[in-house]
Amino acid sequence: MFNKIYHEIRKHDKIIIIRHKSPDYDAYGSQLGLYYALKQAFPHKKVLVDGDDNNHNIFKKAMDAVFVDDYKDSLVFIVDASSENMLLNDYYKYADKIVILDHHDNDAPFADYVIIKKDYSSAAELVTEFLTSTKINIPVESANALFIGIVGDSNRFLYKGTTSNTFNMAAILFDTGINIVDCYNAIQRDEKESDKRFRGFVLSNFKIKEKVAYIYISREDRLKYDVSDCFASRGTINLLSGIEGVEMFVNFTEMDTGEVNCEFRSKEIPVLEVAKSYGGGGHALASGARIAIGYDYMEVVDKMNEVIKG
Repeated sequence: MFNKIYHEIRKHDKIIIIRHKSPDYDAYGSQLGLYYALKQAFPHKKVLVDGDDNNHNIFKKAMDAVFVDDYKDSLVFIVDASSENMLLNDYYKYADKIVILDHHDNDAPFADYVIIKKDYSSAAELVTEFLTSTKINIPVESANALFIGIVGDSNRFLYKGTTSNTFNMAAILFDTGINIVDCYNAIQRDEKESDKRFRGFVLSNFKIKEKVAYIYISREDRLKYDVSDCFASRGTINLLSGIEGVEMFVNFTEMDTGEVNCEFRSKEIPVLEVAKSYGGGGHALASGARIAIGYDYMEVVDKMNEVIKG
């Protein structure tokens, strides 16, 4: 299917690359890695990146100003996402063709070309494979973004999704001339004092019900420490890992959008179906979803405990 997608690139004069909202390093890395490669390979084409921004954008490339009319007659790549609920808007529906390159365990009947490899460490690993297989050159700027995407989602090659293919793709990126020390330093930035103190707030206020650890972070909690919704949610979820007797953990964070972001994690028992039941998706042991503010979030905690017992 890679070759068919390549022919779609050749056919279209306008290409827009999007990913899930509240992006992490893999979302940015796969999006911008593909962007820089296509910009170099097809300089006569209009290549745009669209989406919301947060402090995980360490790549010195702001999102483009993209409007619904820009999507008409375009080829849209959706990377690191295959659930419509996780996308910022529905502008992609106006595209001529839609391509999905993802590693989350979701169905995607709305796209024309779907490549989902749920056993891959990251979408960046898959994008690297796509560029390599289609012989699209990977410039250093692209390789830098893709490597950070792989490192971010594999937790520095520690997670179970890391395979020999992950290392093979990383080696290809390394051979472009990237400086991996610079890549790691970009991720391992010094935290603001408020971020560090907020971590203490999370560790002091989480609760446990049966075998599930959880914390609910209100907008007022975030404002008190001046932290973003993305940091409060994705940036602190792993603080609840490694608790004796806890099998699953979840972070509920009130977002600026007026929703509550749910970040689910599990030691061994798959939590993905819980996320899917609330319109979300992701991986077996790491998933996400959104619920409305005011929704009884303890119902979610109870459902997680039911899965553990089952």
